[in-house]
Formats: sequence, C-alpha cells, structure tokens
Amino acid sequence: MHNTPEMRQRCANDAPINAIDSLRVYDDTLAVPPCHLRASHQRAVMHVSHFTCGVLSTANSIPEYRSQMQCIRQHVKNEKFSRDRILFIAFAARITLVLYAHIHDYLFQVNFTDIDYHVFSDAATHVSKGGSPFDRKTYRYTPALAWILLPVVSFPDFGKILFCVFDIIVALLYFKIMDKDLQGRKKDERNEIENEQTKSVVIYWLANPLTAIISARGNAEAIVSAVVLLNILLLQKGHWKWAALVHGALAIQLKIYPLIYLPSVFLSLSTFGAQNHFTDRIKSLFTNWKGFVYVLITLTSFAAIVAFFYPIYGQLFLDEYLIYHIKRRDLAHNFSPYFYLLYSFEEDPFMSKIIGFGAFIPQIYFIVIFAFKHYDDLPFCWFVTTFAFVTFNKVCTSQYFVWYIVLLPLLAHKINFTKTRALTLLTAWFVTQGLWLLTAYLFEFRGYDTFFLMFLASCLFLATNTVILKQIMDYYVPIAKHKSD
Repeated sequence: MHNTPEMRQRCANDAPINAIDSLRVYDDTLAVPPCHLRASHQRAVMHVSHFTCGVLSTANSIPEYRSQMQCIRQHVKNEKFSRDRILFIAFAARITLVLYAHIHDYLFQVNFTDIDYHVFSDAATHVSKGGSPFDRKTYRYTPALAWILLPVVSFPDFGKILFCVFDIIVALLYFKIMDKDLQGRKKDERNEIENEQTKSVVIYWLANPLTAIISARGNAEAIVSAVVLLNILLLQKGHWKWAALVHGALAIQLKIYPLIYLPSVFLSLSTFGAQNHFTDRIKSLFTNWKGFVYVLITLTSFAAIVAFFYPIYGQLFLDEYLIYHIKRRDLAHNFSPYFYLLYSFEEDPFMSKIIGFGAFIPQIYFIVIFAFKHYDDLPFCWFVTTFAFVTFNKVCTSQYFVWYIVLLPLLAHKINFTKTRALTLLTAWFVTQGLWLLTAYLFEFRGYDTFFLMFLASCLFLATNTVILKQIMDYYVPIAKHKSD
C-alpha cells in the first residue's frame, strides 16, 4: 500500500492496516520517524545503566548518523531506492558509530563500547599468547569467537567492523528468505510486496538504532542473528541436512538458545499436518525419519565442536561455556522478575534451585505449544517462541531483545494492526521499559532503595510483553491467506 491520500483516509477511519503502514502513518502525522521515537524515549533514561538503551540517544545525536538514517527513511518513503544503495548507507552509518566510539569513550564516564567487547578482546589476547580465552574472567562464549577475533590484538576495531558486516549480511538474508513470497505473483503485486518487504527490513533492522548500536558497540549478536536466518533459508530451500549442520555447529555453538527451535523444525519435516486422525498423527511423529536425522545431525555437530575444544581447554571450558548457563542464578537486577525472587532466597539453596529450574517450565510449555501450532510457518513460529522464551527467561537484558527482533522483518508486513493499536503497543513497550530503567537509575546512581519497585516494574514489563505477544498472534495473517481471501 502506497502513502496516498486514500491511505490516510483509511487510517483516519481506523481501518486495519499492517504494521509497516502503521509506522509510516505515524511518521507522516507527527513528522517523527519511528527510530526517533525510540531515541526520545532513550534520552529520558540515557544514564540509567550499561544497557544498550542507555546509549541510543547519544548515537542519534551524531549529525552524520542522523543524516544517514534519515536518508534511508527518505528512500523508503519515496519508494525510489535500490536495495544495494540502502545497504551501503546502513553500513556507512554503522562505521560512523564505530569511529564515534573513540570520541565518546574518551569524553564520557559511561563508555559507548560494550563491556563484552573488552571481554572478547582480552580473550583474543590470551589466545594470541598461547593461553585460554577462559583465562579472562566472565568469558563464557565459544572459544571459536576468540579465535575469530584474533586480529583485534593489532587492530582494536576489527571485531566491531566484523559485527557491522554481519548486520548487513542479515539484511541480505532477509531478502533471500522473502523471495518466497514473490514467487508466482503478477508484476504489480510483486512490486507492492517487495516494497513492503524492503520497508520492513529498513525500519526494523537497518535503520533501527538498537540493532545498529549493539553491533557498533562490539556485541556479537549480529553473527548469531545471521546464522539463525541462514538456518531458515536452508530449510526453506529444502537443504535440511545442511540446515541441521548449521543449527548445531554454528547457531547453538555461538548461543545455546537456538536449541528451542528443534521441536518446530522436527514437526515441519514430518507429515503431521497431513494426517486427519489422532493415531495417524502420533504415528507420523515416530516415523519422521527426516526429523530424527535433523536432530541427530544438529546435536552431533554441536557435540563434535565441544569434543574438539575440550582437550584444548579442559574442564574450565565446560564449566564456563555450558554448565554456567544451566545453573546460572543472576542476582543482579534485570528486566526479569526472577532476579528479585532469587535475591530474596539467596541464603536458601533449596528454594533457589526450585526457582531457578522452575523458570524453565513456562519456557518449555511455550516452546512445545508454539511448535505444534505454527510449525508450518517457521519464521513466525521462531519469532513467537523466542519472544516468549526471552520474556519468561530468568535473566533478561536489552540485548536479548535482538533474538526476536531479528525475526520481525520477516513477518511485520503480515501483521494487520490498526494505527492506534500499533502505536499503543509500541508505546507500552517503551514506557514499561522506561519505568524499570527509572527505578534502576534511582537505585544505582541515587542510592534509593527501589529494589522492590524494580521487581514491580519487571512484572509490569512481563505483563506488557505477554499482551503484545498475544496481539501479534491474533493479528498475524500470512500472505498466502491474504491472497486466498
């Protein structure tokens, strides 16, 4: 749908439009792009914590960055653009942020560079000297990441630039995956869908200050995001054995959380949906040899990587890389309400274990339920599964949001929100974050005892995310259904 007077009239009547149109209408009405809405929210809480949210406004205050991001939006608004040009501008904007980091880190007490990047760099330095990356305390990632970042020793910005490159690779993978929706379409219909797809990628990824800054600060989430999308692309093209290898040897190795996608992939490779009777459906699960082979390849390839590194780095590797994430009890305040419960029962090991392992129950429930309900639409299934997983995780920081944001461009143009509903949910998401960040600011920088208020704010944020997830599920309509209607 183009940005025409007819569209504005339709919006005025509050007729259903998709999420992309909602944001564009908001942009035309208030002359404030969606990313600037995010920036204005962040400006109110920029000194709250070391989270990414605390530096969004700083980045948006850079004239070069604002100019380049506005250039991207202008191309989208006029619908006179080439994807290659957009990708180049987005990459240039990210490199601008990488260069700006040197100025910011020199002038301000709260660094622009992510603390994780210092951990990566120190780990790479240990490896370059023949040591272990785990000699660096708090390094709890695959040793392969430290190996990849060895050039950081002589070129400190190498990792940041590499992560920005993967940011652009993510966008390229979006376009490859979205080509499926263009097959068999007439020229006009194809062009309209292609425009919506490109706008979705720009708004939610390329011109999104959250994703841009996370990579420019030196966080490796973009690599994980690219691998997850590569997994979807391979499955979409029928290369399920290669997808299984990527799933285990790359995705799960980089971050443990892609394990949650195994049930939905298993079901997508079965004939479960084609069966009419309950007994036939159960039988189809036990005879799903493709699914079993996929799981076997995934787990075997992951185990092979672990077996490769274990003789090199020993038990410390297993303790920090794997076991830590299973037993983790984070008492530091974060967006998850579990932090307060774990803090309250810190002196009671039994209750701490009950709470820690009990946190997995709602996550497992949603993983299984969403797998059975949405296995025939993997991008949507993985989005709602990841959204629920992050929302109910016992540790939740702003960087975890990237895990599901990366999947949003694949389905945002299929969510039929009214403009009012889209803006209400978006505002609620930012406001509830802001309330939590305010209580954290008062606690960290003003010395007020707001620990219980932080817990209440965490509960409110969890409730808000639950409502948003339900709304997305209710208003999501695949393109195939649009066509049949």
